[in-house]
Amino acid sequence: MKYFTRIPFWENKRRRTLLKNFREFVVLYFDNSKAHWMVQHRIENDKAKEVRTEINQILKIIHSIINMANINTMTIHIPSASIGGLVPNIDVILNIFNLQGYQIKDQHILDYIDRAIGVYKTDFTSSIFRTINPFYWLGLILDFIVSLPFILIGKDGFDPKKVEASFLGKLLKFGFYLIGAFASFLTILHFTGYLDSFKKTMSLLIIKR
Repeated sequence: MKYFTRIPFWENKRRRTLLKNFREFVVLYFDNSKAHWMVQHRIENDKAKEVRTEINQILKIIHSIINMANINTMTIHIPSASIGGLVPNIDVILNIFNLQGYQIKDQHILDYIDRAIGVYKTDFTSSIFRTINPFYWLGLILDFIVSLPFILIGKDGFDPKKVEASFLGKLLKFGFYLIGAFASFLTILHFTGYLDSFKKTMSLLIIKR
């Protein structure tokens, strides 16, 4: 999934719609369930159980959408002094049904969702300009070409993300970007009618050397 500043306007709109629908599910779930001090999880009525299924089906993609809005959904849970123990990092979105056990209020989930909606809403105008910019699409094509070797590596059983994050992976990626950028530059010159002039200029420079 791409970062929020790298998507066209229709993807921006789609993500906002998913976030708004998810928010409604969350409100509906907590309105139809209640916390009880004697049990770790919330007590759910039939409606809450139904909505829980809907939430689980889109939870992973919603988590990615929020993270791609540059919003960190992790929070630090500090156990009470009487319990003690380690202080774990809790992902509020992924642990939506376990918040009671960490003494985290359900309002925190709505806060993350609202922030994400705000990010995409603010970027919507920019997403329109990106969509009509031909260089934006050239960049996406270049990204795809550069990612192909790592996709092929993943099919051989290696972790493509780890390979891509390694020093050699970054070096190869930089090289692919240079090649791709130069190829895109030549393509633009070809379609604008300046390719022959560019070739002649380069030939003259090489001859003078």
